[in-house]
Amino acid sequence: MTLEQLANVGEAMGGLAVLVSLIYLIIELRRSTRTARSSNAWNSTVALAELCEVLAGNPQLSELTMRCHSPETNPEDLTPAEFSQWFFVCRSVLYKYEAQWFLWAEGSLSDEMWQNRRRWAKAFISLPVPGKVWEMEMEQHQYTSKFVESIETMSVSGNLDYRPS
Repeated sequence: MTLEQLANVGEAMGGLAVLVSLIYLIIELRRSTRTARSSNAWNSTVALAELCEVLAGNPQLSELTMRCHSPETNPEDLTPAEFSQWFFVCRSVLYKYEAQWFLWAEGSLSDEMWQNRRRWAKAFISLPVPGKVWEMEMEQHQYTSKFVESIETMSVSGNLDYRPS
């Protein structure tokens, strides 16, 4: 082989190495993206599950939660202390949902997961007591306009009245 032929072989091998490296990077990027999305889905769900565990561990707060998920309970039916307590539970839930909206908007949370959360949030704020909290939060500008729009434009579906029938 001549020096020129060796140079051509070397150049071809270098091009092949670059191509193999690019394919490897694409595969790793996809794997990393799947891992990040799975991790975000896990963390988002765990954050809400932990809130449920806190509520379940406090009988008074559990009972209040059940009452506030009834379409028959109005804000006026709660004592000031109960409404304050429920206000902060609602704010916690809504902050968690806004964080999930950010993950979804950046492509780190699946569309299916966000649409389920969004549907629940719309049903939640359609109840009288959570609806009052949502209204107060809107007056205080607690959330980004795009998150608010995402929740507000969702159609209401589902029944959040958790009381036994």
